[in-house]
This record gives sequence, structure tokens and C-alpha cells, in this order.
Amino acid sequence: MWHIVRTGDKFLFDGEILRDFFVKWYEKNVDMEELEEEEARTLALPCFVFDYVQGFAEITKWLVYNYPGHIKEKRPVHFNWEHQHLAPPDFVGPINAVRGRLKSLIHRGMWDGIGDLLKRRSCSCGRWETTAGRYFAELVRTEAFPLEDTYAKSSANDILGRLKYFRMIPTSSSCPHCSRKWEIPIKEAIEKTQYYFNGLCIDCMDRSMAKRESSDVDYWKHNEPMEGRWDKHCRIKHGEPTWYASWRGRDETRQKLIKEHRKEKRARDDS
Repeated sequence: MWHIVRTGDKFLFDGEILRDFFVKWYEKNVDMEELEEEEARTLALPCFVFDYVQGFAEITKWLVYNYPGHIKEKRPVHFNWEHQHLAPPDFVGPINAVRGRLKSLIHRGMWDGIGDLLKRRSCSCGRWETTAGRYFAELVRTEAFPLEDTYAKSSANDILGRLKYFRMIPTSSSCPHCSRKWEIPIKEAIEKTQYYFNGLCIDCMDRSMAKRESSDVDYWKHNEPMEGRWDKHCRIKHGEPTWYASWRGRDETRQKLIKEHRKEKRARDDS
């Protein structure tokens, strides 16, 4: 497949011409259940070149959730053309930013469970320190914590898998602060993180890149969310995180669109 990419680059043909061919090749040769790290890194560029939006989203999502450490593209052996890669703002930058965002979501979920108790520094049973100590000890036992150590050498799915084994017996049966089910905030963090990102969207990437022939009004119209959806004109379904990560335009415009979306959402909620 990379031979075709290189030939197309050499003779300047449009990759979309061979989209159907590539989709058939992808469906026959790529098994997401058996996908390996090095293979996934080589598939991003062909998916992008052949405009296979579903494949590009699948591969970028897989890498964000399953690759340990900093994510980079990989060219097959003997394909060393320096310009045969995705521009950093289109691939390396956004997917590593999302990987960092997943870390923040996991960390927030861990903290939400115990943070209020630590801030109070008191409870009716007087065992708040014991509760906090056992909570963090259990996180360490799962080998998911501390994240600053574990996340650098583990994938997001590795961490989420370890957190599923979190178990903690409350230190009190009557104290409203120490008797809570501590597995609940951990489970909520796992679920929120698992469904956060849908992969990069080629359609969002294309629309958000400013085009000379487009007016500011047209540019705004084609990029704003419609009816509360961020995938209205896209070939895949996705939420705001995918739209945000796929943005290739000015950040100030992206922030304006987000503010407009939130304003419209408040108006709908109030009506």
C-alpha cells in the first residue's frame, strides 16, 4: 500500500480516486482486535491520503488509547522520503494532546473521589486520614497510581484496565464521608475516559483549514456546530473532543465557536 502512496506522491494523483480500492484493502487486512503498535503507526498516512475517514478515525483513536508514551508516525522499512508524513499539527500534535487529556480525566476521577474529604480534614467518625490513606494505597496496589510514573510507560487502556480492579472496604458504616462506595467515582472516571474521544475526523480537519476562496461568513457557517451536534456535516459520528482535536484553523476562531455553542445550548436548555 505504501508503494501506491509513494507512486501517487511522485505523479501527483488524487488519493481519493483509489478510495474504494483502499477501503477494500483495509477491511481485508486490518483487524482492530489484533492490531499492533507499529502497524497502527504506519496506517495513519495511507488512511489520510486515500480519504478513508472511518479508517483514519479508528487508527488515531486506537493509538490514543493503546499506545504507551509519545505517539509518532512510522514509515515502513525502505520508505524514507522525508516529506511522506502527516504534518505535526495534523497528527502528532493533536493525538498526543488528546492522550494528555485522557490522563487529566483519569486523574480528576481519582481526585473527585477523595478530594472533598481531604479538603474538609474532618468527618463524624474521625477516620478521614485512615480513609484517605487506604484509598491511595489501593490505587497504588492496582499499579495505576501515581499517574506521573505509570502513564509515561503505559497506555490509557492499560491504566483503565488496572483501575477496574480497584476495591476498597469503607472504614466506617455510618459516617457520610467515609462510608461511601469508593469504587463509584473510579468507575465513572473509567467510563468517561473510555468514551471521550472518537478519533480524528478528516472532514473536520478539511473544513477548519481556511481556504482563500471562502469568506469569513462561509468559513464560520461550515464550522459551527448545528443543533448541538459537532458532526453534522461529517461522515463519522463524533463529539466535541474529536472536533476540537481535528481543528486546523486559528485557535481564536475555535474558541469563539465553542462559546457560541455553549450560548446556544444554554438558550435551548432555558426554553
